[in-house]
Amino acid sequence: MHKKQVLIGAHMSISGGIENSITAGESIDCTCIQIFTHSNRQWQVKSIKKEEIQRFKEFQKKSNIKIVVVHASYLINIGSPNKETLDKSKATLLMELEHCEQLDIPYLIMHPGAATGSSEEDCLNQISEQLSEIIETTKNKKTIILLENTAGQGSNVGYKFEHLAQIINKNKHKKRLGVCFDTCHAFTAGYDFRTEEEYKIMWMDFDKTIGFENLKVIHMNDSKSNIGSSIDRHENIGEGQLGLEAFRLIMNDKNLLDIPKILETPKGDNWQKDDEKNLNTLIGLIKK
Repeated sequence: MHKKQVLIGAHMSISGGIENSITAGESIDCTCIQIFTHSNRQWQVKSIKKEEIQRFKEFQKKSNIKIVVVHASYLINIGSPNKETLDKSKATLLMELEHCEQLDIPYLIMHPGAATGSSEEDCLNQISEQLSEIIETTKNKKTIILLENTAGQGSNVGYKFEHLAQIINKNKHKKRLGVCFDTCHAFTAGYDFRTEEEYKIMWMDFDKTIGFENLKVIHMNDSKSNIGSSIDRHENIGEGQLGLEAFRLIMNDKNLLDIPKILETPKGDNWQKDDEKNLNTLIGLIKK
């Protein structure tokens, strides 16, 4: 199977203009890509110029890239007990949703949040409440917010399927919420899916807890750290502690055929070579 027949790609830079992410993705035969719409390490979010929006849409229309998803800023923490952090997080998230709407982006991926002093339970409840408010404020918009499972570093919540389920189930607007499953994060949070039996058990657990219909995107990352370590360090496909078999199972799972699979693997100066290597590894795992 060729790359163009599966929904597969990588995170692309928007350097020099947001439309350049499409050109970059096309250069390595991506059929889906992930982007930031602004600097992911800054609170300040600039508006996207009309001409940039138009160029982005034109570039995508002419490309083989069927789906573009956005990853929200890493600074956002709507579970924070600190009012200043919470206010900044909400404002940034609302601006990012506006960007997604302008660019016709179906999914905005975000890390749920971190307790930073409060209890996990209070943090999870606050995240659900804040998302209810944010979705209510943007009820005329279509973009779905995807909660990404975490590795469980520090006071981050979302490392258990139950956490994500709780946020979604307590929300008043479930249709505007979904899940992005990160392979590295799941593994270092303690989920083992390196054998066919373990793989089936994990997805049964996911379906029972969250609901398989809520899975919208998969981040394809091997892990430098071992299972249960709670350390979030991505590795090239097949070169980490997860190994190739887990990715072979994903790439050949008919239930996941229409789910965009996006790399967030390490990149050096020659990012094209690095991404192509990982994409080709994944494509090579598909049974003929």
